[in-house]
Amino acid sequence: MRKISLKSKAAIFISIALLIFVAFSIAISFVFYSDAVKLSGVSDAVSSKTQFFIIFTCAEILVAMIIIVLFVYLTGVCVAKPVENLAKVVGGLVYDDELGKETYDSEDTKKKLKDLEISTGDEIEVLYHSLQKMQMDLNEYIVGMREDTWEEEHDNMTMLSNRNKYEKRKKEVYPYVDSIYIACLDIINLRQVNEKLSTEAGDSIITKVARELRRLSSDNIHTYRLEEDNFLIVFCGYTEDEATQILNKWNERVGRLNRATDSFECKLCWGGSYGENDFVVEDIFKRADAEMYCQKMVMKNELGSI
Repeated sequence: MRKISLKSKAAIFISIALLIFVAFSIAISFVFYSDAVKLSGVSDAVSSKTQFFIIFTCAEILVAMIIIVLFVYLTGVCVAKPVENLAKVVGGLVYDDELGKETYDSEDTKKKLKDLEISTGDEIEVLYHSLQKMQMDLNEYIVGMREDTWEEEHDNMTMLSNRNKYEKRKKEVYPYVDSIYIACLDIINLRQVNEKLSTEAGDSIITKVARELRRLSSDNIHTYRLEEDNFLIVFCGYTEDEATQILNKWNERVGRLNRATDSFECKLCWGGSYGENDFVVEDIFKRADAEMYCQKMVMKNELGSI
């Protein structure tokens, strides 16, 4: 949806106010001027015109006051209040003057920005989402600062983040984003690759998937290896359609994982789940894992897997 700038909003408000003012003025002029010109006596006509101008002036003042009140009210609701709320949250995000201590690690403090739910459709909303992104990056930075060693939160074989990293982000990053899409991935027929070909061939397939996942990774797309052939992708701030489109294109690009000459096909299957605003990360993960398991059974039947 196209955003409306504050300048455009002000122009719209003023234009509407002027239209109301002109329309009201024309209506008043038509009514009282018509009555005045119908009078036959000169003195009566002058008196009527004087009365007309007095009433017309009072009407203009009344309309102007109404316009000012409406404009101030709309400006306060659409501009001043959102900015004031943002200032309060950002001002108290790191240091609480009343308590005299840092409060950033408080979960209630982190949720204040998300709970604002500003949707003004202009630069204020853009600023709001930018602050949310900044908060997510800051959360991510704090998570990184707390790491003891790189090895504890990364898989040595694939260099992807591991379950430990996911568990930290699940508590300290993901609950505070606008939306989240979690996709669980599994490699179909990897066991057959290990049994019929070799474990080295199976490891090469895992490495290939990990390489493609690293290419997909970004600030808002996090990839993990949870177990041997189980992977995880977390999309932060994407809509469900955007996330699934990215995932489908990526999966198509990865394609078949084993050799075309093999008597069986080895490929990826995935299941996903989406959450927006109020959500529980663990519930989304469980739904994604259940969806992945169902897709795995379907694909195994289609491929004739054992």
